[in-house]
Amino acid sequence: MKKPLLFVLGLLFIAGCSSSNNASEQSQPAQQTINTDTPALLSYQDAITTDYLRAHLTPFAADSMEGRETGTKGQKKAADYLSKQYRSLGLKPVGDNGSYFQHFDLTATRTDSVVFQTYAINKDGGEELVSKSVNSKNSSANFIRQFGSSDTVRAEIVFAGFGLQNQELGIDNFKGIDVKGKWVMVMGGELPQVVAGDTLYTDANQRQFVQGWFRNILQKGVAGIINIQKLDSLEKKFEKDAIGNQQSFGQVSGMQLAYRAQEKGGGSLNLNNISPNHAAKILGLSDLDALNKKKEELTINIKSFNAKETGYGFIQTPYVTDVSLESENVAAFMEGADPQLKDEVVVLSAHYDHLGLSLSSTSDDTVYNGANDDGSGTIGVLSAARAFSKAKANGVKPKRSILFLSVSGEEKGLLGSRYYSDHPIYPIEKTVANINTDMIGRVDPKHQKSGNENYIYIIGGDIISSDMDSLLKAGNARSGQLELDMRYNDLNDPNRFYRRSDHWNFGRFGVPFVFFFNGVHEDYHSTSDEVDKINFELMAKTARSMYATTVMVANADSVPKVDNQEFIEITKGN
Repeated sequence: MKKPLLFVLGLLFIAGCSSSNNASEQSQPAQQTINTDTPALLSYQDAITTDYLRAHLTPFAADSMEGRETGTKGQKKAADYLSKQYRSLGLKPVGDNGSYFQHFDLTATRTDSVVFQTYAINKDGGEELVSKSVNSKNSSANFIRQFGSSDTVRAEIVFAGFGLQNQELGIDNFKGIDVKGKWVMVMGGELPQVVAGDTLYTDANQRQFVQGWFRNILQKGVAGIINIQKLDSLEKKFEKDAIGNQQSFGQVSGMQLAYRAQEKGGGSLNLNNISPNHAAKILGLSDLDALNKKKEELTINIKSFNAKETGYGFIQTPYVTDVSLESENVAAFMEGADPQLKDEVVVLSAHYDHLGLSLSSTSDDTVYNGANDDGSGTIGVLSAARAFSKAKANGVKPKRSILFLSVSGEEKGLLGSRYYSDHPIYPIEKTVANINTDMIGRVDPKHQKSGNENYIYIIGGDIISSDMDSLLKAGNARSGQLELDMRYNDLNDPNRFYRRSDHWNFGRFGVPFVFFFNGVHEDYHSTSDEVDKINFELMAKTARSMYATTVMVANADSVPKVDNQEFIEITKGN
């Protein structure tokens, strides 16, 4: 029987489609094989060039970024800049709602004025007001508030000399008196060099001594500290500082993560500098010369002086407004190529925030550009991301995944990295290492003096993980070939650099880290930290070593293990 024409045409159409599909499949190229070979990846470090670093650090640290202070328009402009660069590199956005931004909320305060009152205590317990002054944007006072709580604080004043207490040296300025809940007035502007037998304290020991001094007073539960500044310039320094301090009123301060705002316990430390003239009055001294002689007398009799009541009390009343802010980390991702290892993540990080605008600059330059701190580290991470992106475009990828993380709030207390570690985009238990960098574009005074500019301070590595140390050294040997200076790589280092940058918020969870750092220089936290002072050759070498270390960790047969028991003990309870 003859089939209907429509049926025959339908069969012909289906056959044609099948033939067409088969031809299409045959013409498609086979899926590209991804090369995860370590030498192939390392060859792309050549993409990290001084020209690229300069081209991006220049706009990133420009005046138009307004110093990139956390929570400000300038910081958000910097975040936008980074997100655009990561997008141009084809890296995956892994922030909120498909963006590159991981947002977090902050709380802060704005102080409009502080009222200071000093009163005399009569023998019968009565009080007589002897001084009232107001610190605001338009007026200075007898005190300069350094920091403190937003509550009114009222207490008696105890004079504790230099406020020293050291059993080994036989010094106890607090002997026989309980200073809990009282204001402690000290000559803390310049502690004396302490002689122990025939040994004069060195600068490093003196620094440790000062840190111990400060902590010791706080641990006594004092209401606050009233500090008599360095006396060699007498009242002039105080007056200059008081005028500069006026600019801070109406500005945001005391920034903290909103979700941690209720975690703080035990109140806030209150610290005020006092006018030397007013200090002399409280101590019953006639003038500033008498105050200087008092200091000399205390230095001579440092072991015999004991704290004593002054007969005065002090009331501090701040007028403070609560402020809410928002900031963001910038997160870009490259998935690893190994099906078994790609769930494990190496985090390459730097902080991109800085100090904003200067309120008391004596020059026309009012922008804290932060070219080195930490524009250098931020653009260093970006250059490493570019190298990985170029490798990927040519079919070369690491086995494990890499998260490029630019955090804000570091200058306010490691806030951005703390938020990330408490709210990780990828599980902390799958985070195999953190490679962190801060200030990698300048040469510090020690190396300037020696003429050695081919160095990097390393913090982390073997003080946490011997595996991490080996991977770092292998990466550096095959890239920047920098001298790895371990001067600060010590859990007992008085500077405590091992917990002073964003790597610590990974380390406290037992994640091995390496911190790349060139040291502090003369423009540190100054408006003079400008791009024209950056050593781009050193910066490029360091970025290549960071890149190579990341490659070594991402391609290692096994993840680096934390094996330093001392570090394990330190991180307990953090």
